[in-house]
Amino acid sequence: MDRRGLAETGGSALVAGALAAVGLRLFVGRVDWLLVVGVVAGVTIATAANYRARTGHAERVAAEAPGTERGGDPSARDGGRDAGDQRSR
Repeated sequence: MDRRGLAETGGSALVAGALAAVGLRLFVGRVDWLLVVGVVAGVTIATAANYRARTGHAERVAAEAPGTERGGDPSARDGGRDAGDQRSR
Protein backbone atom coordinates (compact mmCIF):
# COMPACT_ATOMS: atom_id res chain seq x y z
CA MET A 1 0.00 0.00 0.00
CA ASP A 2 1.35 3.42 -0.88
CA ARG A 3 1.69 6.45 1.38
CA ARG A 4 -1.75 7.82 0.56
CA GLY A 5 -3.40 4.51 1.41
CA LEU A 6 -1.60 4.35 4.73
CA ALA A 7 -2.61 7.92 5.54
CA GLU A 8 -6.24 7.22 4.63
CA THR A 9 -6.36 4.03 6.66
CA GLY A 10 -4.54 5.48 9.66
CA GLY A 11 -6.60 8.64 9.67
CA SER A 12 -9.87 6.76 9.49
CA ALA A 13 -8.81 4.44 12.29
CA LEU A 14 -7.71 7.36 14.46
CA VAL A 15 -10.98 9.25 13.95
CA ALA A 16 -13.08 6.13 14.54
CA GLY A 17 -11.20 5.34 17.74
CA ALA A 18 -11.55 8.87 19.05
CA LEU A 19 -15.26 8.99 18.24
CA ALA A 20 -15.84 5.60 19.83
CA ALA A 21 -14.01 6.63 23.01
CA VAL A 22 -15.78 9.99 23.26
CA GLY A 23 -19.16 8.45 22.48
CA LEU A 24 -18.76 5.79 25.13
CA ARG A 25 -17.60 8.37 27.67
CA LEU A 26 -20.58 10.62 26.96
CA PHE A 27 -23.34 8.03 26.73
CA VAL A 28 -22.14 5.24 29.02
CA GLY A 29 -19.95 7.14 31.43
CA ARG A 30 -16.88 4.95 30.99
CA VAL A 31 -14.72 3.76 28.12
CA ASP A 32 -14.56 0.07 27.25
CA TRP A 33 -11.13 -0.08 25.62
CA LEU A 34 -11.71 -3.53 24.18
CA LEU A 35 -14.70 -2.19 22.26
CA VAL A 36 -12.70 0.82 21.07
CA VAL A 37 -9.87 -1.44 19.84
CA GLY A 38 -12.42 -3.62 18.06
CA VAL A 39 -13.96 -0.62 16.33
CA VAL A 40 -10.52 0.65 15.29
CA ALA A 41 -9.54 -2.77 13.93
CA GLY A 42 -12.78 -3.08 11.96
CA VAL A 43 -12.47 0.40 10.49
CA THR A 44 -8.83 -0.23 9.59
CA ILE A 45 -9.63 -3.45 7.75
CA ALA A 46 -12.61 -1.92 5.94
CA THR A 47 -10.72 1.21 4.91
CA ALA A 48 -7.72 -0.76 3.65
CA ALA A 49 -9.96 -3.07 1.63
CA ASN A 50 -11.87 -0.12 0.18
CA TYR A 51 -8.65 1.65 -0.80
CA ARG A 52 -7.24 -1.47 -2.47
CA ALA A 53 -10.48 -1.98 -4.38
CA ARG A 54 -10.58 1.62 -5.58
CA THR A 55 -6.95 1.74 -6.69
CA GLY A 56 -7.14 -1.71 -8.29
CA HIS A 57 -10.21 -0.68 -10.26
CA ALA A 58 -8.57 2.57 -11.39
CA GLU A 59 -5.48 0.67 -12.56
CA ARG A 60 -7.61 -1.84 -14.52
CA VAL A 61 -9.60 0.93 -16.19
CA ALA A 62 -6.43 2.82 -17.11
CA ALA A 63 -4.89 -0.33 -18.58
CA GLU A 64 -7.98 -1.14 -20.67
CA ALA A 65 -8.74 2.40 -21.87
CA PRO A 66 -7.62 3.26 -25.40
CA GLY A 67 -5.46 6.35 -25.81
CA THR A 68 -4.40 6.71 -22.21
CA GLU A 69 -1.21 8.58 -23.10
CA ARG A 70 -1.15 12.35 -22.68
CA GLY A 71 -3.29 13.97 -25.32
CA GLY A 72 -5.25 10.82 -25.98
CA ASP A 73 -7.63 10.40 -28.87
CA PRO A 74 -8.58 13.71 -30.53
CA SER A 75 -12.16 12.56 -30.97
CA ALA A 76 -12.50 12.17 -27.19
CA ARG A 77 -12.09 15.92 -26.68
CA ASP A 78 -14.92 16.92 -28.99
CA GLY A 79 -17.50 14.54 -27.58
CA GLY A 80 -16.76 11.78 -30.08
CA ARG A 81 -17.92 13.68 -33.16
CA ASP A 82 -16.15 13.27 -36.47
CA ALA A 83 -13.89 16.12 -37.51
CA GLY A 84 -16.15 16.84 -40.50
CA ASP A 85 -19.31 17.03 -38.36
CA GLN A 86 -19.73 20.75 -37.66
CA ARG A 87 -23.27 20.66 -36.24
CA SER A 88 -23.74 22.58 -33.03
CA ARG A 89 -25.15 20.86 -30.01
